[in-house]
Amino acid sequence: MVKHVSIRILLAIVAEENYELEQLDVKTAFLHGDLEEKIFMEAPEGYESQFKQGEVCLLNKTMYGLKQSPRRWNQKFDSYMLEIGFERSPRDKCAYIKSLEDGSKVYLLIYVDDMLVAARDMQVISELKQKLSEKFEMKDLGAAKRILGMEISRDRVKGTLTLSQVDYLSKVLETYNVDQCKFVVTPLGAHLKMHAATEQQLLSDEEYMKSVPYSNAVGSIMYSMIDTRPDLAYCVGIISRFMSKPVKEH
Repeated sequence: MVKHVSIRILLAIVAEENYELEQLDVKTAFLHGDLEEKIFMEAPEGYESQFKQGEVCLLNKTMYGLKQSPRRWNQKFDSYMLEIGFERSPRDKCAYIKSLEDGSKVYLLIYVDDMLVAARDMQVISELKQKLSEKFEMKDLGAAKRILGMEISRDRVKGTLTLSQVDYLSKVLETYNVDQCKFVVTPLGAHLKMHAATEQQLLSDEEYMKSVPYSNAVGSIMYSMIDTRPDLAYCVGIISRFMSKPVKEH
């Protein structure tokens, strides 16, 4: 999976160089991989009557549910990208770059089955889409508008590109029943001090905390911090200290 920082770097390049930015999706990505070992499986549910007692299936390709599938898909895709002239970034194994004769570059980032493609010339992107479609079953999503829960807004006249997670964060607030809370200027007030829970606090809040998915909430906030809200880094660092033994105060 491509690193989130690689996505932000690519979007910065797109804004700075006024590149075209398109998005693709690979249909049933894990079915494209080639197996390197023999794997057998029981008759699929609903097809048992077509098999004799003791008969099993020999898999010819990878499939969803196999632990090998993600790796085999990555190997298949990587091999093809190198075959058509791309180089894999030494700093991110899911980022590919190809230099063109006019001095510009083509960039492709892949996150499991989602791809971002950027280039100066739309014709170059169209040719790449065609090559990928000939090898894999693809879905052309057109100009990139959303990736990994981030909304991409672009003003090419002003030369700006912005990221937002309004929809994602709204769902997070709704999930944890805090969507009606008041807005504040800072994520965590300087006056708010948190301390490790005492044994007495753990016992008194034990029943209440059973209904509070504290670790999930911290993870949800951390995801937005990584993508679009670096201002949350301090408060995430604070609340992460109490994930093993949280109480109502936390």
